[in-house]
Amino acid sequence: MLTKPLGVVIPTYNRCDALAQCLSHLENQTWKDFEVVVLDDGSTDSTQMLMESYLKKTPLAVRYARQDNGGPAKARNLGISMLQSPVCVLIGDDIFASPTLVERHMNWHRENPEVNAVAVGWTQWSTTGQAITPFMRWLGESPEQFAYKDLLAGVEPDWRHFYTSNLSVKTELLRSFPFDERFPYAAMEDIEVGYRIEKKRGLKVKFLSEAVAYHLHPTTFRQFCERMVRVGYSSRLFHELWPEQRLPPPTPLRRALDPAIRAVARNPFLTRLLATTADLASRAICPNRLMEAAYLCKFQVGYESQRDSEGKLVRCRS
Repeated sequence: MLTKPLGVVIPTYNRCDALAQCLSHLENQTWKDFEVVVLDDGSTDSTQMLMESYLKKTPLAVRYARQDNGGPAKARNLGISMLQSPVCVLIGDDIFASPTLVERHMNWHRENPEVNAVAVGWTQWSTTGQAITPFMRWLGESPEQFAYKDLLAGVEPDWRHFYTSNLSVKTELLRSFPFDERFPYAAMEDIEVGYRIEKKRGLKVKFLSEAVAYHLHPTTFRQFCERMVRVGYSSRLFHELWPEQRLPPPTPLRRALDPAIRAVARNPFLTRLLATTADLASRAICPNRLMEAAYLCKFQVGYESQRDSEGKLVRCRS
């Protein structure tokens, strides 16, 4: 098979239905000359059966590999090692590419051949397959998940925007700077790579607002709070690797609240009570002050946790 100029790498875990839709959207791209590598991170659903059937009938140039569950960082590294293309597009299994997404990324890299040139596309909520709630609408505009609002307002992108939901990078660069497999979750493992490249080589990042992808991920406030526990754990790991990035809270209000946040986070009953109350309040008023306090407490819980032998987060600091 001739080498394709671009490859799409998709790590997947227990999202069989979403993965099928993800691949269907790739089949409908306006530009067809690309390969796809799907990395199954030890799924326990019917992902393997889906892929075995899909490989027999797809018009795409697809390869599929399976590993024991090790997290998205490990899965991406395996996919990048299998890639033959000089340009790599990273998306998730619940990301649906708009028809011109691959073409937009490819055209930009043709015009920007530098090894350290990176393009981040615009990921929006999918309007099909889920109801976009007021909370999801708020989250989509909040920097707590993706800072697209800032990018759309003209903020220059940098390593902080190394979002693997919709990102294109030279394959050579990703092989020189692999994802750190000590990050077990889909949290901070991509930002850490961006920062490491910036520190050691320098990054040229471009925001491609026309390279649109749609995210199918129905999310409640309670689910977001639980994700913030994983973000907290991953952030502490990031700070241990790069202590110069351990910065004080960004606003005077957060700095004033920080001692109270730490105290509540160390009390499981108060943390659950705050999250439950904030969740109820968010259904009536979104956003509200309780929401920020609740997810910051959950972040702190994760920040002060370690993983046990079974991979569960447990409190490690008093």
